[in-house]
Amino acid sequence: MSNQIIPASVKLAAKRGFVRTAFQSLASAIPITAIVIPVTGDALLGVGLGAAGALVTAVLAGTSSALDITWRGIPEDYTNAGVDQSFAAHAG
Repeated sequence: MSNQIIPASVKLAAKRGFVRTAFQSLASAIPITAIVIPVTGDALLGVGLGAAGALVTAVLAGTSSALDITWRGIPEDYTNAGVDQSFAAHAG
């Protein structure tokens, strides 16, 4: 019997959920970088604050995902993701 409070599979799913959600959050900020940026001090400050905000938001979103998975367990969509659905349908 294991003394672990959180099973290893749930920890792994939480880590994956954190990474996935954080990168999705950062991906939504990528279109902002396509804008031409003036090189004045105020503009650079705004860009810096925007980039910092995007990073903080990504970390918070990823943390929320990881805590949700840790609290509720592995979502059914995650457990079925590794199964080839077409193979499973033909095997039965």
